[in-house]
Amino acid sequence: MNAADVFIIPFPGKPLELEIPEAGRMFFPAPERGFLVGPENRFLLPGVHWLVEGIAPEHALPMTFFGPSGCGKTHLLQGIENAWHRVHQGTGKKKRSYYLTATDFARQYAAAVETKTMDEFRRRYRTAALFILDNLGDIAEKPAAQDELLFTTDELLANDSIVVFGDSSFPGEGGRYSERLTARLLGGTALPVSLPGPAVRLRFLRELASAFQNPLPTAALEFAVKELPLSIPVLHGIFAQMLFEARSDGATIDTAYVKSYLKKRLIADRPTIAGITKQSAKHFSLTLADIRGKSRSKTVANARAVAVYLVREKTGLSLKEIGEYFGGRDHTTIRYLVSHVETSLATDSALRDAVLKLR
Repeated sequence: MNAADVFIIPFPGKPLELEIPEAGRMFFPAPERGFLVGPENRFLLPGVHWLVEGIAPEHALPMTFFGPSGCGKTHLLQGIENAWHRVHQGTGKKKRSYYLTATDFARQYAAAVETKTMDEFRRRYRTAALFILDNLGDIAEKPAAQDELLFTTDELLANDSIVVFGDSSFPGEGGRYSERLTARLLGGTALPVSLPGPAVRLRFLRELASAFQNPLPTAALEFAVKELPLSIPVLHGIFAQMLFEARSDGATIDTAYVKSYLKKRLIADRPTIAGITKQSAKHFSLTLADIRGKSRSKTVANARAVAVYLVREKTGLSLKEIGEYFGGRDHTTIRYLVSHVETSLATDSALRDAVLKLR
């Protein structure tokens, strides 16, 4: 684990924000708020450079960055737009860029259809020099919005504009998009964004501690890296809360304090069968009664399987205990659901995305 192995793509920074119950919203000076790149994401550097400088080869577009929740895609895409503006400002050319989510694109498209303002909608996005659409999977079940996005992409590329997407999984997986949109996505470049490795997490925690004006021993930081979740947003929230509480209590933060705090925190935050099931139900837009009930609809069955899998993984409860909670199901049924999710994670992108987000 060596923080020196981390490169920084120097995007314009912004203050760290943290919502703390005892103090409300707090802001801290930004550390090096570019995108931290460790060995796991080093190959992203050329593509990002092409996009920021506006020199991406025609055959490389559209460019899709894909990866699980928490890997930093949104931070990366927003940083690309900010850096692009910094590079191109003052060039004497009027170059417009847009960053928006697929949900916003679909909602604006539907509103334009309803209000008969399609010309204005299309003129806005199809004349952009840089067009970035995040969370592409949100239009997986919206064929009309997919068609509009396809035509928008084609016109932008024909005008030598840069088109970038963010997605949770490889564009060709799961048949989520129309054949034509899938072909357009696969005709460009798809770059996987991995969850940050130990070196990135160590670098981030060191900078976060400095932002709190509380440098910590390397041993304390390395312990936190091993114990805390992979996602930078979650890592940020837990670690910043610890620093704030220590400051409020007048405690000295050393390796022993970090170990003691995280041990208590992890015990307090240990998932329960009810908590996991409620979150699973919420993710699939269902009720707790739906998942624990007898329905065999595909949506309910998938949600139930994911909940059972995560309960088994996170709580250590026996198959019998889990079965009793899920409507008195037999332990063999629970074993089957766990096995089904385990084998489906490699091929079912929607299932895998649900498990990653709920984790």
